[in-house]
Amino acid sequence: MSAITIQDEFREIEKGSSTKVIIELIEFIEEALPDFTQSQEFVNILEKKRNENQHTTALCVFMIYKSKLKKYCFLPGNAQKGTHSTDIAIYYGSNIIFTIEAKLLPTPKGTRTKPRNEYEYVFGKGAGIQRFRDGFHGVDNYDNPIPENGMIAYIKENDFEYWFSKVNQWVLDAQWEESEQLKKISFKSIGKLISNHPRFKAPDVILYHFWIYVN
Repeated sequence: MSAITIQDEFREIEKGSSTKVIIELIEFIEEALPDFTQSQEFVNILEKKRNENQHTTALCVFMIYKSKLKKYCFLPGNAQKGTHSTDIAIYYGSNIIFTIEAKLLPTPKGTRTKPRNEYEYVFGKGAGIQRFRDGFHGVDNYDNPIPENGMIAYIKENDFEYWFSKVNQWVLDAQWEESEQLKKISFKSIGKLISNHPRFKAPDVILYHFWIYVN
């Protein structure tokens, strides 16, 4: 991917690929996310249940409040292609402009009858990046592929560097191209990374990865 840097650190995007709305959305997420774990939405909504879906509910409520003047609507569990649904769909007016898959790191073990794989952020059944590659996620209201989408990791153990190494190893374990490994933009109060992946019967998808400590 031929990338450029615009202003801050999170502009490794293919030249000309991002619309003004998407650039502003990425900047908004980047600016708002560090305040999430100190917010009343985080504290109150996660007081009794702290699973993956509840983290995403808290994040959507927080982002809707923060974006009330920017016309973004963050909706959890939104329909995608076929019977699939994405963790977060971001609407601008009545149009889906961006979708986000959310994962806890480390991946919960699941149950005896429904175990979960540790590499679920990347590949396998129900995996985050895999869903975008397969074309099930990252589509608009009419199932048209959206060029740029996102991943968010709620990190409960270890640090950004640990997961950077782990996730990129999982990309290789999946036998994907080395070029699909995540590229680090910055690790500060949040982690910001980017990756580029082929997509089934559609152009490549760019994924922005936002990582945040939740413990």
